[in-house]
Amino acid sequence: MPDIFASGGAGSPVMFVHEITGTYLETDNYNDNVGEAVQTWNHDPVMTQKGWLGHLWHIEPTGESEVCLLQSYENGRCLTAGATAKDYPRLQQPDGSRKQQWIVRKVHGSEQHAHDADCYALIPRQYPDYALGPQSNYVSNNVYVVPTPMWGGPPSLSQYWKAVLKGEGQQTTDIS
Repeated sequence: MPDIFASGGAGSPVMFVHEITGTYLETDNYNDNVGEAVQTWNHDPVMTQKGWLGHLWHIEPTGESEVCLLQSYENGRCLTAGATAKDYPRLQQPDGSRKQQWIVRKVHGSEQHAHDADCYALIPRQYPDYALGPQSNYVSNNVYVVPTPMWGGPPSLSQYWKAVLKGEGQQTTDIS
């Protein structure tokens, strides 16, 4: 599987699939209104209608290695960390703040094996000791996704997200 940065993933929509649950990261209620939190979800097939594409994300590079903006596919709203590390991240209009910057760190994957998925930890730059995972490490569908502690070490398996680029089995729609 290609690395999302090396293969131009920054310009393609990405779906983040949780490594343990197989659920995907989506905006609450599938829309990308300002103030929406994020959750895990598993509707299959994914929604394809305009206005219901909260499972798709753009990874917008900032010019710094691994540091990106995670923007909603339809309206370009930024996933924004809260006032404290434990607050729910929410969509906001881009404002250039550090709370909208995410360290997208590759945690495993292999160019030698075509089916070895590249997985990433999504680390809020404002709170680098945390990474996104299901709230309270609750392994289920329909759970809010929040920064969870890394306890001074590398990300845990519960903080791993497989990046699926558009065209790798993901249904999307043209919203232009």
